[in-house]
Amino acid sequence: MKKPEPVISVCIPVYETEAYLAQCLRSVYSQDFASFEVLVLSDASPARDEKGRSAKKITKAAQKECKAYRKEMALPPVKIRFLEHRKNRGCVEVRRSLVYEARGQYIAMLDSDDEFLEGAIAALYEAALQNEADMVHGTFLSGQYDENGVFCESEEKRCSRIFYGRKEGLDIARSWFAGIFSGNVCGKLIKKSLYEKAFADIPYTECNMADDLLIFFFLGMYASRYVGIEKKVYRYRINSGMSSGRSIDSLQKWKLLCTSASVFSIISLWIKENNAKDKPLLSGEDLDHLGRVTLRYLTDNVLLLYRRVSPNLFSEARQMLFDYWGEDFVVNVEKVMKEKEKSPVPQSFD
Repeated sequence: MKKPEPVISVCIPVYETEAYLAQCLRSVYSQDFASFEVLVLSDASPARDEKGRSAKKITKAAQKECKAYRKEMALPPVKIRFLEHRKNRGCVEVRRSLVYEARGQYIAMLDSDDEFLEGAIAALYEAALQNEADMVHGTFLSGQYDENGVFCESEEKRCSRIFYGRKEGLDIARSWFAGIFSGNVCGKLIKKSLYEKAFADIPYTECNMADDLLIFFFLGMYASRYVGIEKKVYRYRINSGMSSGRSIDSLQKWKLLCTSASVFSIISLWIKENNAKDKPLLSGEDLDHLGRVTLRYLTDNVLLLYRRVSPNLFSEARQMLFDYWGEDFVVNVEKVMKEKEKSPVPQSFD
């Protein structure tokens, strides 16, 4: 007799953060929920944890731990699957692969340096059923672990913005545009069918910046009902991502950051084709917001160019930035940033 498909697929992309993957997986397989699977996908990541283990070896160890733990706790077994890209494709394509491989009706994305809190999956699923929602947003805890292993909450709240209650139809996208809640895909339970509809409109895109923005733009445009819940479901580890203080030492890594420009090209093309003048889906205010966000991402690219790119790659990297964003646009942003900071090297931006 064929086993029933899991209700929820927990999808974990791995880029360069194997240091926390074991802890991340532990937070998932220890969830008190009956019907879910776990998918780990490495984007050809060369990183290792403190024991020298690859993502594949960490996942294999977690499979054994999971089996023993759930048997001891009298919980239904959970399957953990490992997948891998042979070539680094970037965040959008990793999430696309995870969605297409997932067997659950709902998908919960979880970055490999973060964790689920106790009861997270059950709370998200219960809210989805009670509200007939295709998108459930749980509350984040943002912070870092101290030297004693204690999680210390931070005042960093960008990823923690949430609306407690319901939003429906285009009000979902508009609320996100207005900053009422965050558009990161992690910490949300989303129907697989909604993800599939979104990815049908997203062409193959290799990028490691603005990936959440691209995916959530289409999720927000197509979602029927969003609900935000007060239950704390997600522990977000700040300053551990791909661009957090690490040197960018290859043009391939830099390319995956520059290609955030393509995100806005894809969105702009969709708007041009779908935002009819006589009955626009998006208002002028919505479009102004997207314009400001576009400028912010280019500014972030310029900051990374000056702060993180290896000096021997700087000239080629700057030319690549011109190729993706346009030389005039980049130079104008550089000028504004330098004037603001009174320095030849940008230091910060709001």
